Amino acid sequence: MKNGNAPRLPTPRLSAALLSLAATAALTACAGFPPTAADMANVPVVRFGQPAPADKNFVMFYPEGAPLPVRATVKGTLLKRSDEKMLEVSTARDMYIYREWVSFDGKEWLRGDQVNSGRIEVLLPGGNGTDPGVLSVTFDAKTDAGK
Repeated sequence: MKNGNAPRLPTPRLSAALLSLAATAALTACAGFPPTAADMANVPVVRFGQPAPADKNFVMFYPEGAPLPVRATVKGTLLKRSDEKMLEVSTARDMYIYREWVSFDGKEWLRGDQVNSGRIEVLLPGGNGTDPGVLSVTFDAKTDAGK
C-alpha cells in the first residue's frame, strides 16, 4: 500500500477529544430524563414572593390563583417617550418549575415545551390608520398532565 493511501490511526489528542465528546453525549442524553423523587428530595420549594436560596437550586412554586406581577415595558431609541405598566396575572392551577421541568403536583415532571406553549405578538399602531399597537403574550397548556 502506498504511504498516501494508508489508513490514518487516531492520534492520542484525537482519541481524547472523541472520548470527551462521547462522555458529553452520554451525559446530555441522561439530562433528558425528568427528575425523580430521589433527585428532588433535597431541593427546596420556594413559593413565589419568598426569597430564593443563594445557590439558585430550587423549585419555584406558583400557587393556583395567586397574584403574579408582570412588568410590561415599551422603550427604545426610536421612541421619544417610553412607558411601563405593572400587570397582574395568576395561574389556572398550581405550577412547579425546576430548570426546564414543569410539574402540576410537585411529583411528576415534564419538559416545559411538552406542557405549555407561548406566543408573543407585537403589532405596530395604525393597522387601519388609527388602531392602537398590540403587545400580547399568550401561554397555553398543551397537556392535562397532573390533572
